[in-house]
Amino acid sequence: MPRDSDAWPDEPDESDPEDRWGDPENDLVNVPSVGGEGDEDDDGDEQPVEIDSELASTFWAVVVLVNVGVAGVSLGAMFAYFRGNFLLGGGAAVVGVLALVRAYYSYRGYKAGDAADADETDSDG
Repeated sequence: MPRDSDAWPDEPDESDPEDRWGDPENDLVNVPSVGGEGDEDDDGDEQPVEIDSELASTFWAVVVLVNVGVAGVSLGAMFAYFRGNFLLGGGAAVVGVLALVRAYYSYRGYKAGDAADADETDSDG
């Protein structure tokens, strides 16, 4: 009885589809880091960048508000259109629009305060 490997001796070898890409770990371009010369420790680890706490809190508040806004508007429209539930859909859409408006005013408030701080530091110097 023939073995499984001898069943088709004339069949060509299977091609490996990944051969067309080569070796990406060695072929890719070496991208330099963005930081300056003082950004790395002796171990080669980058030092963390200090971020203003007001900027960080405003950023995350805007991120959450935009996510709530987009979800509310889209789910509200889908509930109203597909289910015919205008009360739930309208409520979700209103909450979404209010969250987007609040995110816009949070962003504008931070930007206006940042511009006022920049003008204040320019007039001091």
